[in-house]
Amino acid sequence: MAEKIYSCSFTGLLCRIIEVEADISNGMPSFSIVGLGDTSVQESKERVRLGIKNSGMQFPQTRKTINLAPAQVRKQGALFDLPIALSILIDSKQVPKERFEHSIIVGELSLTGKVNRIAGALLITQFAKEQGFEKIFLPAENALEASFIEGIDIIPIEDLKDIIEFSTDKKIILPYQNKDENLEQNICDFTFIDKIIGLEKAKRALAIGACGRHNILLYGSPGCGKTILCRAFKHLLPSMTKEEILETTKIYSVAGLLNADSPLVKTRPFREVHHTATTSSIIGGGNIPRPGEISLAHNGILFFDEIAEFNPTVLDSLRQPIEDKFINISRINLAIKFPSNFMFLATMNPCPCGFKSDKKIRCICTDSQISNYQKRLSGPLLDRFDIFVEVEKSNINEVLEKEPTQKIPQKSSHPSFMENAEKMQKERFSKSSISRNGDMDIEDIKKYCWLTDEAKDILNKAAEKLNLSNRGYLKVIKISRTIADMEEKEKIETQHILEALQYRRTN
Repeated sequence: MAEKIYSCSFTGLLCRIIEVEADISNGMPSFSIVGLGDTSVQESKERVRLGIKNSGMQFPQTRKTINLAPAQVRKQGALFDLPIALSILIDSKQVPKERFEHSIIVGELSLTGKVNRIAGALLITQFAKEQGFEKIFLPAENALEASFIEGIDIIPIEDLKDIIEFSTDKKIILPYQNKDENLEQNICDFTFIDKIIGLEKAKRALAIGACGRHNILLYGSPGCGKTILCRAFKHLLPSMTKEEILETTKIYSVAGLLNADSPLVKTRPFREVHHTATTSSIIGGGNIPRPGEISLAHNGILFFDEIAEFNPTVLDSLRQPIEDKFINISRINLAIKFPSNFMFLATMNPCPCGFKSDKKIRCICTDSQISNYQKRLSGPLLDRFDIFVEVEKSNINEVLEKEPTQKIPQKSSHPSFMENAEKMQKERFSKSSISRNGDMDIEDIKKYCWLTDEAKDILNKAAEKLNLSNRGYLKVIKISRTIADMEEKEKIETQHILEALQYRRTN
């Protein structure tokens, strides 16, 4: 009679329970795996055979058939090695089955029987808990990662011999206990951006963007400080919540990008993308869909330096995920949804030579060259940016005369305006699915953005004069809401609207 144990597979962020059945019967020696497994699943035959042999157990020299059900679901990866080996040992009566009731088993075997680290352990553990399983047996290297899911026993396995001795009561393996439950990270640090000389207008815009999570485009001549401002910007963002940490870590777990020693993503991602990147690397995809840069930047920042150098097709592919906060990747028999709620940060030169707006260096570009260069960014994509800031070079004399800071503290506390904005947004969205002003839709804007009569009148006149799109009009309100939050104002006042209008594109 075929023996059955349970494992799990995942595609993207979707998990499925897989039944692993082994049948050992009389006949010529053979080893078959059925159930739509990919190449790595089929190659598990040799890993399982040698893993069992090198663990001191007997590999049956008869007809062996492994079924991975449901049959219509494609299985991928080497995480079925451990359950396949166990199912063979159980069906050949070498180990009892009782210890594996109500359990999920995953793990890749080496030829020596060692259980190697797998991708997606956090995702699988959470799914196993949601499906009502009591235990999960997985590689010891994944135990710390999986242990952040509470309510399910994490049984760490070093090698196949461990789990064999555990099943026969020759060895006790206690559930892994996470001793580091602190998910807090440091609060934002202004020392990085404070070390940049001048550029106060750009710093103010970046602070507003950090408070409300608004998309920002910095433009200016080469060497004016755009890139260094953006790289310092990542230190301004507030700490991630526990939910954000686990959500982001699941994406990195699936992508196989977690650090074994510190498997939680505790700081907001900052993904800096080179302009040669392909559409699939940014959006995600492949035969087996994997998360792209927009999903790896989820709950953090996606940074495009010199955005006009990117392929226009790549740039236009960002329009939908920026607006929807997720991306759907479809294949013939499969559709995967990846989250992509990121803050978009970009820099740009005003023309090919870069000196169109420079006060000292003459631009050598023709009008047609400038026009073609700027057209690389489509109007709909530009409309996705909330804040536009022209960055002007600091006076070189100021840089040289500035006294170096004697001691830069490693940590600095939140400035009061950051605390104000954080507090007001936390209270405002406590019962909502969003957490930042930049994520508000039109219904949220109607509910939370109260304008004084004078502020509303100024906004309407400016919208007509500047020919703002409906999206641009709403973005001005959202930025004004953030500025008002920084001052702890319940209503959006005239000065908030006027400052927000300064950050809109007018040409």
